[in-house]
Parts: sequence; C-alpha cells; structure tokens
Amino acid sequence: MARLLDYPWWPRDWRRGERGPAKPPEVRKAVLKNVRRGAHDLTLIAEYNGVIFTATIGSQLSDEFLILLRHILLQHWGDTISDVETLEADFADSLM
Repeated sequence: MARLLDYPWWPRDWRRGERGPAKPPEVRKAVLKNVRRGAHDLTLIAEYNGVIFTATIGSQLSDEFLILLRHILLQHWGDTISDVETLEADFADSLM
C-alpha cells in the first residue's frame, strides 16, 4: 500500500490564507478541518495557530474517486496533515 503523500494527485502546493504559498512545516502541523467538494475537485482546509491553509486535489480524477477520497479524508477530521498524508491506502481497483 502507498501513503496518500505518494500518490501524484496529493497536493504539494498549499496556500496560507491570502498570503500566498505556505511552508511545508506549518502545513504538516495544521489540523484537517474540512474537505469541500467542488464541481470537479476537492479543496482541503486545514488550520494551525488560527491560520487557514487550503490545497486542491485536481480535476484529473473521476467524480466517483473524489467522492470516495472525500469520505476517507473526512474520517480523519481533526488529525494533523502530517498524519493524514501518511495514511496508507490502496486505490488500485478504484476509478481514479
């Protein structure tokens, strides 16, 4: 099984509110607060020390897979991004 971080669609670029790109150490300490479903993507929302971080999991994935992934991620609401991105999952049979 691979960690979520190992999949090519896992976000590498996070935004720090209106201030632009976020630093990875801050993001890893942030707590997952929500996973919003857009028309063809997911937006991850995390918070650390009152600062909101966001990242998008893109439109290259199927709608069915985005629904599955959102369900999995929301089970880890309140966990740090460091813990979430190291979750192991096998999506070999899913509709990525």
